Amino acid sequence: MRFAVFGATGQTGMQLVNQALEAGHQVTALVRNPAKMTVENENLTTESIDIFDKESFSSKLAGHDVVFSCLGFQPDKAGVTGYTKATKEIVEAMRGNELKRLITCHSWYTEEASRGEGPWFIRWFLIPMIKTVLNNMRETELWLDAEAKDIDYTVVRPPGLANSALAEGEFKTCVDGYHVAGASSRTPRANVAKFMIESIDKEELKGKGVAMAM
Repeated sequence: MRFAVFGATGQTGMQLVNQALEAGHQVTALVRNPAKMTVENENLTTESIDIFDKESFSSKLAGHDVVFSCLGFQPDKAGVTGYTKATKEIVEAMRGNELKRLITCHSWYTEEASRGEGPWFIRWFLIPMIKTVLNNMRETELWLDAEAKDIDYTVVRPPGLANSALAEGEFKTCVDGYHVAGASSRTPRANVAKFMIESIDKEELKGKGVAMAM
């Protein structure tokens, strides 16, 4: 298959790119700074784009089977807007190329009501630091649900991300959920990337958000 990966030089994006190449897929890495792409492979193409301008990458999506977004934006007290702006541009570019499958990575606790169910240290320390990120992720999810029903999207919601090796074991999931009760609050990025790739052909996840963990 042919994968287009936004945010391919981020830590989760690099895991996805490597796993996709190891599985024999062709990968187009769509990034702001190609110099950050350290992987070399005959099945990898790296393209320089502006994520907020679909004209800079629309033609580069032609012929692909799946679009992945591993984009990340830093918290900002004034509010985060990057997830919504980028997703709108990606969806418009997909429509222009008649592409349907989009898999994007967000986080646990994007829905405000779900945040009260987290452990105390998440409620009182982590969420206040990343609240603007979670809020914008949720805005993006609501936009996809309302305005992108023609796109077979899946929003993957992992817990805190760890840079450890791929963990063994079964995935724990909650479709339409914002966290996985009783699961670890940390999951290796490698497992998140694996879950995203394995989600491609899962009909039950199309048009859905799914919380996952190990």
